[in-house]
Amino acid sequence: MRATLRRQAMTLTLANGYTRGIGFAMRLMLARLMGAEAMGVMELSHSVIMLAITPVTSGIPAAMSRLTAQREGEEARAVLRAGQSLVLWMSLLLAPALVLLSPALAWLLGDMRTLPAILTSAPDVLLLGLCAAYCGYCYGLENMRAPALNECAEQTVRFGLSAALLMLLAGRSVALTAALPGIAEIAAGVVALLLFRRVLRGHWTHEPPQRELTRELFRLSTPMTLSRLCLTGMRTLTAILLPVCLRRSGLSAAAATAQFGLLNGMALPLMMLPGIVTSAVCMIATPAVSRQEHQPQRLRHTMRVLTLSSAGIGLLAMIGLFMLAGVLGESLYKTPALSPLIRLLSPMALIFSVHQVLSGMVTGLGLQQKTLTGTIVGSIVTLLLTAWLTPLPYLRLYGAAIAMLVGHVVRMAWCAVVLIRAIRRTANK
Repeated sequence: MRATLRRQAMTLTLANGYTRGIGFAMRLMLARLMGAEAMGVMELSHSVIMLAITPVTSGIPAAMSRLTAQREGEEARAVLRAGQSLVLWMSLLLAPALVLLSPALAWLLGDMRTLPAILTSAPDVLLLGLCAAYCGYCYGLENMRAPALNECAEQTVRFGLSAALLMLLAGRSVALTAALPGIAEIAAGVVALLLFRRVLRGHWTHEPPQRELTRELFRLSTPMTLSRLCLTGMRTLTAILLPVCLRRSGLSAAAATAQFGLLNGMALPLMMLPGIVTSAVCMIATPAVSRQEHQPQRLRHTMRVLTLSSAGIGLLAMIGLFMLAGVLGESLYKTPALSPLIRLLSPMALIFSVHQVLSGMVTGLGLQQKTLTGTIVGSIVTLLLTAWLTPLPYLRLYGAAIAMLVGHVVRMAWCAVVLIRAIRRTANK
């Protein structure tokens, strides 16, 4: 079992290494070709776009992985059909709603330049939702290769097309520039979907989706979806609140938008670099823990190994980011103001790594609903601290960074408590 987990983790890690490397290169490219203000507009639009995409990409893949891992043959293929049907129905509601509400959403963000980026993202609801469902099905079958290769292809297309569009349309308005990466993402989603259709060619069934299975899939996915929606909603509120707080601290509207781009578009993606490895560990953790749910000794051993591995990866990343902050800010991004922000946020790399793997194990045990309270509490803490600390002239963006750190610590600690209690209940049986 241990060798199998290692092979699966290695497959996903290699793919994640490639996609995160391309993603990091793309962030550098976007920072240089777009500028901080256009990146700020893009990140503002993403904060509301994710509200539409989250319901079809967050809980469904993990739920499909769990249900598929517990079935074989035709029963497993029925899970695929149910997941496909669920995503289609949800997309029919979410995509039109995003288009209709886009002017109001842009107004709430306080920047109408986000409108083109929001509108161009509507097709992503269906494309990314179907790809996420197919990924979950493949993980449940322990087929890590197909999702890994598809993700590599998707990221490559997205990077290449984003670069081409930004260079061809250089000098355009900030609103159009901020929307160009979204257009590239649509094309990348189409490519990924076509590749999945080819890989899963022998898995399709013409039988209508089973209502009971669709309900079970919806029930399992709902807690994680609500949890992610809380996080996404918090990010949206932060996106609305943060520029206002920065303006209250004495910055102009343009400077506040640029500062938002500095935090969300440049600093935070660096904190997620350990996800090259930990996202792979998280994906294999869900089906592995699910299969060992009734084997207490093996379950505890697997959970211990996964947790220590993620902590080690996150610690190394934290130290590396702190030590290399000057190089990253001044040499790579050509933004000296980024270096102290990276140093302050470096513990986030450890927090992200551990929390990601803990969440995968929680999903494997079907305890997602128990972490929802922690997500809500952590989000409220982040929002309140942002409103308190960011307007202070001597803190500004650093106040927002501190608020994020504290909120993520709360969420990670709550998740750990849920797992500890689950282990104790298993030991007492």
